Amino acid sequence: MATISIYVPDQEPVAYDLDGYEQLTVGKDPESDIVLDHHSVSGAHALIQNIDGSLFVSDAGSTNGTFVNGNQITEAVVLGNGSQVSFGNVESVISDGEQAGEEEGEEAESGGFGASSGGSGYGAHAAELSDVSNKPEGFSNLSPIEKVVKKDAMAMVAMLLGVLAIIAAIAVIGISTTMSAG
Repeated sequence: MATISIYVPDQEPVAYDLDGYEQLTVGKDPESDIVLDHHSVSGAHALIQNIDGSLFVSDAGSTNGTFVNGNQITEAVVLGNGSQVSFGNVESVISDGEQAGEEEGEEAESGGFGASSGGSGYGAHAAELSDVSNKPEGFSNLSPIEKVVKKDAMAMVAMLLGVLAIIAAIAVIGISTTMSAG
């Protein structure tokens, strides 16, 4: 059983069963089969197709691109076990299902879109929020968009005080030069 494990930054990872579907749309649009609520994902980002038992992914004209194993794709690419697919900054891994047993149970409990949940498989489901991002070991971020790192508050205050001290010193020098010239 093929699954896709999706790792949306700052959200819990989710896994979806890909067996039994001819195609699934991926994107931010609520009408997508797999909804990825992230700023780097386009409304209609990509398409996953099952053609004669082989999985393919293609980009649907997204802004930030779709990448397979680090390479940006422009046409349909076949996916195998362990293929790493990035939809913008959202990372995912394709699995042949050997380790999917635990994740399937979680999906059924959380109302995933698989047949085991009673759904048709084409409903829209967003990943849930999390405090931690759980990326697989060795998975690298291949997005061309750099991650914003929050600055230390104390460092920002110290830098602001330093700038104010320099401005004050320049003002004192200017005033003293003006008074001694006059």
